[in-house]
Amino acid sequence: MVTSQLLTIEEAAHFLNVSKTTLRRWTKLGTLPCVRVGARRERRFEQSDLSRLLDTDAPSASFKQAPMARAAADPISVLDEAASRGVPRHVCLHHLDRNESWRLFQPYVTNHLGRGAPMLYIHEEGARADVVRLLQDAGFDTDDLIARGLVRLMTPSEAYLRTGSFSAARMIDFIESAILDLRALGHSVILISGEMTWYLSGAAGVEQMIPYEEALNNLLLRYPEVTIVCHYDMTRLPGSVNLGAVCAHTHVQLPDRIVTGFYRN
Repeated sequence: MVTSQLLTIEEAAHFLNVSKTTLRRWTKLGTLPCVRVGARRERRFEQSDLSRLLDTDAPSASFKQAPMARAAADPISVLDEAASRGVPRHVCLHHLDRNESWRLFQPYVTNHLGRGAPMLYIHEEGARADVVRLLQDAGFDTDDLIARGLVRLMTPSEAYLRTGSFSAARMIDFIESAILDLRALGHSVILISGEMTWYLSGAAGVEQMIPYEEALNNLLLRYPEVTIVCHYDMTRLPGSVNLGAVCAHTHVQLPDRIVTGFYRN
């Protein structure tokens, strides 16, 4: 009888183009079978199981997320496809300046406002005029959209830090209340976005930002048509925060493509 050769974890990671840590997590979740060998119970993998994983979606505890980052230029189609598998529409958008942030964010805005879906945008203190100008430059009648309740602009002091400090639980309640208010007006497709530089304020509780981002995924499971895009300025926010964001979102918007994030529930 001929038996297939088992791959080491290093060989399997190279085959799938993922890290060994990811492979260990998938085996713990039951996403990927493995064989334990030797006194140290080291993992070994059948190549057929690895090939099968490349062709199918890897289930997590609460929703199905693709096992590998999928590079694509059109964020809306990527989010729609992932949402069909129960993956929340939660994006961290990494940028170098406001112009790049808006260039990457504009497809989300156009997709929503273009079909009459509302947008709640939480911008930096003092940046309202810049946001209004960017909307107008993109061809939107900002005064009309605000008057009709399709665009709502807020500052961190009115949202994340409205009590002078940050609480993840309180902000989750705030976001859900905003969603319910818009649903009561007949909207189910909703865009919510925030610039995350409020982290630099030094306010009490800002260390809860990444746990808050993780909790948003569970909230969005209840509202699959809601998209949340969080803007991370890579030139100002610490590397640990930017890395934490990648691990706390289901999708990551890069300058030239959108890819699968590393969040797994």
